[in-house]
This record gives sequence, structure tokens and C-alpha cells, in this order.
Amino acid sequence: MNVATLLEDQAKALPGKAAIICNGKKTTFQQLDETVNRFANYFAKKGISSGDRVLVFILPSAELTATMFGLFKMGAVPVVIDPGMGVKNLLKAIEEVSPQAVIGISKAFVLSALFRKSFRTARIKLKSETLMEKSSGEPGAFTARDMGVDEPAAILFTSGGTGTPKGVVYTHKIFTAQTALLQKMFSLTPDDIGYACFFLFTFFSLGLGMSSYFPSVDMSKAARAKPETLVREITESGASFVSGSPAFWMRTAEYCLARGITLPRVKSLVMFGAPVQVATHEKWRAILPNGTTYSPYGATESLPVSNISGDYILKHTAKETDAGAGTCVGKTVDTVEAGIINSDEIVVSGDVVTREYYNNEKATRESKLFKDGKMWHIIGDVGRIDEEGRIWFYGRKAHVVDIPGARMYPIPCEAVFNRHPGIKRCALIGPSVGGSVIPSLVIERNDGGTKMTEAFLKELHEIRDKHEHTRPIEKFYLKKTFPVDIRHNIKIDRIALRAWAEGRSN
Repeated sequence: MNVATLLEDQAKALPGKAAIICNGKKTTFQQLDETVNRFANYFAKKGISSGDRVLVFILPSAELTATMFGLFKMGAVPVVIDPGMGVKNLLKAIEEVSPQAVIGISKAFVLSALFRKSFRTARIKLKSETLMEKSSGEPGAFTARDMGVDEPAAILFTSGGTGTPKGVVYTHKIFTAQTALLQKMFSLTPDDIGYACFFLFTFFSLGLGMSSYFPSVDMSKAARAKPETLVREITESGASFVSGSPAFWMRTAEYCLARGITLPRVKSLVMFGAPVQVATHEKWRAILPNGTTYSPYGATESLPVSNISGDYILKHTAKETDAGAGTCVGKTVDTVEAGIINSDEIVVSGDVVTREYYNNEKATRESKLFKDGKMWHIIGDVGRIDEEGRIWFYGRKAHVVDIPGARMYPIPCEAVFNRHPGIKRCALIGPSVGGSVIPSLVIERNDGGTKMTEAFLKELHEIRDKHEHTRPIEKFYLKKTFPVDIRHNIKIDRIALRAWAEGRSN
């Protein structure tokens, strides 16, 4: 088994079809497959071997795609780390994996020169800018190494939003299972065109014979992406399958609605990384006359777990969500099971659930359990599973606010306030003030205002007092902008907000 053979098969079936459209340049499946083979031969020539861990620091491009598939093909293990996690966490992650090689842009080699200790095991260093040129003389054929079902294919680091980033070990079996699941979930065919604002989805699309249009926006800065660019490229590409963080699509929805723009070619707009507000699904319903939104649920360690469409949400669960019942993320996908332990913690098991963190036995022990002959992953989220088998997400376990006599969940509490027309988003926190936990709500207004007026505070109190689960909230804060995660620019950093509130109160 080798996930690279999925691309190889598509090159045989669809040789002249565009695989990648990037910066106006088209690369066919045959050309991409030949580049993958040349890269694999070049990597082997430079000393990279099967099983070697290879740091990959390349921006989304044809070079990144060929590098990843080339490493997969030869049995090497690409390591992907978000540079935005901060220098301290980045260097710790690099030291944790002890890479044998680095393939990256010039900035990566500046970093390796400044922090030689962290890169000391990397005996091979290849600049991505010269890969095409230096591999041009290599053979255009390479036999994919047959990998065992449990042999690692890649190490993908978590973003560290609620803790230290950890290296998640993916196998070729998991990547292959994910590709098959995504095809079934969205009824994808080679006739579909992908526009993915998250590079991992591109690999899956290529394995299904889809053309992939690479966005020109910075995928790491979703909140700053220009809606006009996204809309233009989606339209020009004829994309039918669009994906990325909700941060890309919330402002884009407002842009389209203000101008009467629709996107009739789009069948699926897939948003992931954080719960999607009901209002966002509602807005996109008017923009997608022949499609709908989707919000699959999962984590780096287990993706996907479940899936739900905007159409289903608006028909069946929106009212409950707005009333504080949590966010329904649907039923589990094929081959995946979900359960609840300790009254509210979500656990998952199945073909796409990873088994370990690289070189981190402690984290593996803490997040994996064995029950009924199966391995289960403790996903770190809290919620419930209803009588229909649907998962209801309440938030991260680390963000729950516990007070005497009550357990307060972020998503159910925040949802009832998010319905206020002046509120962009809000966050439940539990700052420690004078030695006591004070249930509080931090609010980001649509107008960016930070002055709490008596009228607004009265409205907040009225909302709070209408719902039993929000009545314990004692204090309200206004903040101009919220700290968010580096990967999707959408997950609210409630721990940072809690520290901010404590600094204001103590």
C-alpha cells in the first residue's frame, strides 16, 4: 500500500487533464506524476531513504505537491509544522522529530542557520526553489515502495491551540481511507474542480482525479483574504468543490450578498476548523443556488468524524443551536464510531483515527484508550450524542467553566448571545478573580466598539436571564478583536482571553 499510487492511477487514466492550476500555469496529471518520480529519484540520489523524516517548509504550489507525493512514493516521512506556532514551539517540534532532511524555501535555511542545535540531525538540506531545475535530468519513473498498513506516511503537527503542539502520525492506510471517505461524503468525481484554501484537501482531490485550482491568497491568513479575490478565482476556475476555514467565507458571504453575487457552479462549500454559526449557513444558502454548505467535524488526530450540511442544519437543528443546545455536527461517517466517557467527553474510533503521537508516549497514553477490543481517541471536546446518533458539540474540554453547582459549556452559552445583531462573536471564560472563578463573557462587537454602554449592558443582562444555562454569568467584557488560532484564524483562544480578563480584574 502507498497513497502515492492514487495519483499514479489518475495519471494513467487522465494523463492530459489538468491536475493543478497555480499562478496561471496548468500542470497535467501526467506531468505531475513525472515530476513526482523525478523528485523521488533526486531525493534518493541526495541520500534520503525510506523511513527518513523530512521537514517540509514549502508554500502551496506544484512543487509542494510533487515533494509530498515524491516522499510518499519512496517511503520517506514528510513532517509538516505550522511556522506560525511561534519559534519556541516550532523548534521544540523539530527537535522532537529529529529530521534527517529539510526541503524548504530559503527562509527555512535562514532559520536552520540561526538555530543549528534544533536542526543538527538534518544531514540533507534541499532548497525547494531549485528542485525543478536540479531534478530535470532524473528518470521520470519510480516504483512506489509497498508500505505496511501501520508504517508512517507523514507526521502532521497540531496547531497547539489548547496545549503544546504534537506530531500526529499518519499512515498510508489512513490517507487512503480519508480519500475514499471524502469522495463518498461529497459525491466527488473527476468532473469536479477543487478550490481548497487548506493544502491537505488538494492531495485528496488529486487522488480522486479532480483538477485543483490553487488560491492566490495566503492560506495562513484566512481572516485577511480579500473576498473579491476568492469570488473571482472560484468563478474563473469553475470550482464545484470549495473548502477552507470559516474565516475565509464569513466575509465573502457579506461581499456576495451586498452585490447580489451567486456561485451557481459550486456544489459544496466545506467549512472546518471551528463551529460555523447558523447565520453563516443561512447567508450562503442565498449564494449557492445549486449547492450547500457543509461543516465536517474532526481533529488532526481523527478526520473526518462526522459531517452535516447547511441545508440539514437550517431545517432541523438551527433553532436548538440558537437556543443553547450546542452545535450539531451530524452523525459519524462510515467506518467511524463515537462515544461519550466521563459524562461529556467525546471519544472516536475507526479507520481514520490515528494511533499515536510521534516520540510522545505521555501524550499518546493520555489521549488513547482501549475498550471493547478497539482503540479510541479522546478528542478533547465535550458534548453529547442524541437518540438519533447525532453528535452535539459543546466546546473544548479545556474551555469549560466549572463553578459550584454548575458546569458551563462555551458553545451553548455563546450561541444565545451571538444572535444579538451587534455581536460579531463572543467567548465564555472563567477568570480567577480574588481566588474565585467568575463566569464571564468577552464580546467582540460588529462595530469594534469597546465602550460598554448602559443600554448594551442591559440587553446583555436580558439575554442572560432568559436562559438557565447562562444565568451564572457575572461579568461582561468588550474587546476590539479576539486572539485566534494560527491555522484557521477562527478558533477563539479563550485561554488568552481569560488571562487578559484576569489582568484587568486583579
